[in-house]
Amino acid sequence: MDLSEMRTTPGAPGGATTLLEPGPVGTATLERTGPADLLTAITTTSQELDRSEPASGEDSDVSPAEPHRSNLAIWLVLGGVGISVLLGMFAGARAGAIGIGVVLVVCAIFRAVLDSPVGLVIRSRTVDIILYGSTAVLIGILAVATPSI
Repeated sequence: MDLSEMRTTPGAPGGATTLLEPGPVGTATLERTGPADLLTAITTTSQELDRSEPASGEDSDVSPAEPHRSNLAIWLVLGGVGISVLLGMFAGARAGAIGIGVVLVVCAIFRAVLDSPVGLVIRSRTVDIILYGSTAVLIGILAVATPSI
C-alpha cells in the first residue's frame, strides 16, 4: 500500500498513523491513534531501491531502446587478426606484426567513430583510443626496428 492509498477516518482530529502489522506483500494495516501535536508527529517512509537502474544515476552502456547492436566491428577486427596470423605464418613475423598494428589502428578508428562497438568498449572512449593507438604504434615500431624477425 503506498501513501496515496492511505485512508483516515472522516472527521477525526489530527493524529499519528501507526503501522500495526505487515500484511501480504505490498499491503499494511494502519490505525489512526488519537490527536497529536503537528510539531511532534514524525512520519518516516522507506523505499526499496530499484535494482534495474544504476544507483549513482549514471547511464549504463547498453540502452533499453537499443535492443540489438551490430556485431560487425568485432567480426571485422577478428577477421583482421586471423589474416595477420596467416601473414605471420606464410610471409614472416614482420608482416604479421605489421598486420596486428594495422588491426589495432582500425580498432582505434572504430572506437572513435562508432557509438559503442560490441567487443571494443573496455574503458572510456578516450582511454580506449589512446591504448589502441599507442599499442599499434609500439608494435609497428618493434616490427620494423627488430632485425631478427
